[in-house]
Amino acid sequence: MAFLDWTWSCSDWVLLLLFTGVALYFWGTSNYNHFSKQNVPFVKPLPFVGSMGPSLLRKQYFPQLVMSTYNKLKDHPYGGFFMFKQPVLVLRDLELIKAIAVKDFEYFTDHRSVLPTDAEPVWSRILFALKGQRWRDMRATLSPAFTSSKMKTMFVLLSECCQNFVHFLEQCYQQTQQNECKIEKEGDLLIVEMKDFYTRYTNDVIATAAFGIGVDSLKQPTNEFYMMGQDLTYLGGFRAIKWLAYMAVPKLIQKLRISLMPAHITKFFRSLVLDTIATREREGIVRPDMLQLLMQAKEGTLHEDNSAVNKKMKLEDDDIIAQAVLFFLAGFDTSSTLLCFASYQLAVHPDVQSRLQEEIDETLQEHGGRFTYEAVHSMKYLDMVVSETLRLHPPAPSVDRLCVQPYILKANPPMEIHPGEMLFIPIYALHHDPSYYPDPERFDPERFSDDNKHNINPMTYLPFGVGPRSCIGNRFALMETKLALVYLLSQFTLKVVSRTPVPIRIVQKGFNMSIDGGFWFGLEKRKS
Repeated sequence: MAFLDWTWSCSDWVLLLLFTGVALYFWGTSNYNHFSKQNVPFVKPLPFVGSMGPSLLRKQYFPQLVMSTYNKLKDHPYGGFFMFKQPVLVLRDLELIKAIAVKDFEYFTDHRSVLPTDAEPVWSRILFALKGQRWRDMRATLSPAFTSSKMKTMFVLLSECCQNFVHFLEQCYQQTQQNECKIEKEGDLLIVEMKDFYTRYTNDVIATAAFGIGVDSLKQPTNEFYMMGQDLTYLGGFRAIKWLAYMAVPKLIQKLRISLMPAHITKFFRSLVLDTIATREREGIVRPDMLQLLMQAKEGTLHEDNSAVNKKMKLEDDDIIAQAVLFFLAGFDTSSTLLCFASYQLAVHPDVQSRLQEEIDETLQEHGGRFTYEAVHSMKYLDMVVSETLRLHPPAPSVDRLCVQPYILKANPPMEIHPGEMLFIPIYALHHDPSYYPDPERFDPERFSDDNKHNINPMTYLPFGVGPRSCIGNRFALMETKLALVYLLSQFTLKVVSRTPVPIRIVQKGFNMSIDGGFWFGLEKRKS
């Protein structure tokens, strides 16, 4: 019997490598004619990485990439770029944005899949990830949890967290509190890394307002709830590689059933939620928090009108766990980042801070020295400061929409969009477009004064998204942010110190933006 000779020469290996390289190149660029064949302007992609090269090489953080793409498509109502191999249509024209996100929403009801369903049985059930009718039912089920009346009920829980953190700072100021947090004392100033500080505050807020757990992350800096939050929002090492792989080849990751979220975090939240529910049901405990509202939704008693949603939407334990975790994820890092950027702007603009403190003092006096729900929401200048911070530093640099029905984009030229194709609304770029906001890099709360805010086109200010899929928890996030600022500024003044990075250099850490060097400020005790 003759045997095949499997001995390969050097030239054979060269040919194999050459063939493999050519095959990979054609695979990695196979979709890059998507826009050119339709005569749509687009940002020219690189093999495999598409238009993501500057972000992957850390030459641009993602909001800068969004801005760069937006500017390259100037003078066009829309244009394309490539997220790795996937073509993405970027909308610039405000009427197109309104049509896609609001008027013709039924054609674009979904987001791109952010988590593989089979590998993430809990995380794939979060409201943001749901699609079609399942999303509609869940949104309708959860909406009553975010009404003004429910926010007013949870206001008391948030106030207790604010009182705790101000009391802690006062103890640090008097040097009676030893702490392991990033808080130091220099003369008459507390030197504070505000990201660490605010994250501990938002952790305690979410613990009590969502899960009904009393946590003090300033006095107990390594408590399990806080450490799990840090782990959950960490996006580095092998986890970052998995996320990049999912963005680049989502179908392959889904087929391999690779989990993007660590199993121990899922196990922790599952145990926490189910044990808390069991305890409440057994002992008849009722609390004004998010978990209680989800329990009511499961029982069909959240909607007082006994609507069809009560009867149609059947919540399972994993649904409750998923929404509680989403509430945690959104509130833990995103709100603390907003508070950091607001603090930065107040510290470097002392005139704005002084005016805000005057409003806080006057409001306190009018309401008998107490911060009530009505008092905080009556502060117009506070709202102006927070709104301008959200314009400069929106939580999400862009939002996506996924086409679910064939659609003709009514523009010049018109474009046919097919199911499965993705569109981007470039929030960061709209917020920084000088056509809509003169001198857009300047912090100016007056843009949102009663005299000026009517001049702002609603499609150019989208910090919480737009249309039916806008952020369901925006009221809670604003309340959480405003209340923290009010309590802090009633007792302290934010100061620029030697460790404060001026001017700031934005960097990306995890899912959110930060600044190079950290958010270090001085806190000076106000005279009573």
